[in-house]
Amino acid sequence: MRIQELIEAAQGKRRLSLLIQNVDVLNIFTGELIRASIGIYGDRIAYVGPDSMDAEKTIDGNGLAAVPGLIDTHLHIESSMVVPSRFAEAVLPHGTTTVCADPHEIANVLGKDGIRMMLENAKDLPMKIYFFASTCVPESNAVTAGAEIKPEDVEEMLEWEGIVGLGEVMDYEGVVNNDPKMVKILEIGHKHNAVIDGHCVLLQGAKLNAYVAVGPEADHENFTVETALDKLRAGMYLKLRGPYILDTRKFVQALKQLPNPWNIILVTDDVMPDNLIDKGHLDHVVRAMIDAGMDEVEAVRSVTYRPAQHMRMYNLGAIAPGKIADIILLKNLRRFEIDTVISNGVVVAKEQRLLVNIRHKPFDDRARNTVKLQNLSIDDFYVKPPVENGKVKVHVIDFTKYVGEIADPAAAFLDMILTKLNTAEVEVRNGDFILGDVALVLVFERHGKNRNRGVGFVRNLIHKGAVASTIAHDSHNMIVVGTNREDMYKAAQLVIESRGGTAAIMDSRTLAHIQLPIAGLMSEEQVEKVAEKMKQLRRAFKEMQVLDHPYMPLINLLTLSVIPHARITDKGIFDVNRQQFIPWIAE
Repeated sequence: MRIQELIEAAQGKRRLSLLIQNVDVLNIFTGELIRASIGIYGDRIAYVGPDSMDAEKTIDGNGLAAVPGLIDTHLHIESSMVVPSRFAEAVLPHGTTTVCADPHEIANVLGKDGIRMMLENAKDLPMKIYFFASTCVPESNAVTAGAEIKPEDVEEMLEWEGIVGLGEVMDYEGVVNNDPKMVKILEIGHKHNAVIDGHCVLLQGAKLNAYVAVGPEADHENFTVETALDKLRAGMYLKLRGPYILDTRKFVQALKQLPNPWNIILVTDDVMPDNLIDKGHLDHVVRAMIDAGMDEVEAVRSVTYRPAQHMRMYNLGAIAPGKIADIILLKNLRRFEIDTVISNGVVVAKEQRLLVNIRHKPFDDRARNTVKLQNLSIDDFYVKPPVENGKVKVHVIDFTKYVGEIADPAAAFLDMILTKLNTAEVEVRNGDFILGDVALVLVFERHGKNRNRGVGFVRNLIHKGAVASTIAHDSHNMIVVGTNREDMYKAAQLVIESRGGTAAIMDSRTLAHIQLPIAGLMSEEQVEKVAEKMKQLRRAFKEMQVLDHPYMPLINLLTLSVIPHARITDKGIFDVNRQQFIPWIAE
């Protein structure tokens, strides 16, 4: 941008690149809808007002509402199961023009090299994709990850182009207990005046004060109104996710009771490919919040101006002179029906259809060889009982039992994700466990570090067949859950052969298979193709009676060692509350 040219364009002395006429512009600063024209020069807004000016191209908005492009400040692109360039194809028609993503999924596989690969793939796209420097890789000492992000790595990454801050500081217990690594990372963040994203589930009182005092300024882990309001009152940005895991009506009503709540931001966090196709992206969260009673202007501010302020991206988030020309034209503001999307001054989508070509750079070959489990045999899926026949008491990770369709996904998610640690008696016949409601779960270290195999049992997660996946948050080892070793072995072999992904097998039949060869997490295919495979997997889950949730399959979260109350990693069953491993045989 040449300042002299912009000055001239704003006054009609230089021809505009694009003029949008006859639109109702939402003024983010006043909340007014004002009939006006928007003059764009290059990638900047030069003029907003009643006049008509000379332009290379003119659009008659015909009374459409104009709002800024959407900004998502907390998400993991890897959850869409496609690489950044394919992600851009998918989300631009939904009005998302800027994202600040935490790439800690690929970082757990490939470290800072994986983050650099994401940056490279995201370059020269018709939307802005920025990344945080991941801070908690691995998420704890209970797992074997493919890499570790050290404080010196964080400091190096903060100097990279495209890195915009510190990713979610999820080791909040480490922070409040003065863990040297976390203290050092926070010191580095302060030294660079970096935005610090937070993660502090249910934290309250003095611990919350200590956590906020040292820098984390936003949190997306909000399940209860009480703890969320504590964070808001402590000065944090409250990042609210979509209706699958948030009781939107309850939260909106609670916010309405406050005199003037300000620090509210809407985010996506994780959007699976099928939901991205069927529901949308950040626009889906906006619609859900408005439906729950949030004022539409406040909803738009929460996905535009406030995220821009939070990320210190002061050239984004508003339709005003000098701002980047990211604009959505809406058929209806309250229903948030998108007609046209403009990104960086270019019309990129119309009626949910992408209008620009996106160049897809192939990922580094190092990302295609991360599943280092080539020599498994069916014997690796056998767990020898201590008796030949009889019953064995085992420790079991318990999931809440659900039957049929989930009536309230938000309430169900918290109930499902908070597993319990119990015991169960499992029958043994001729040296084999007889599995059903209680299933076997194995976690294979797949990064080539130590060949660990974690052994455990789960109840109410799967009742037939087997599922294997390299999507196993956050360390992404290979998890295999099943009721017989033949199906478990076949599912694992399919995943290994495709260099990562998820497979569902029942009675030796392949019911679903998602190939994810990029770090075992992503595909370079179009999101529509991956979404169809995800839908097939969900259909398989119903046939196999696998506990599923529309936000994310529960199997993918069984290995996340920072979620209460019991998890399993490549090192075994982990009691999260007591922070210790326990044997699978119970006394």
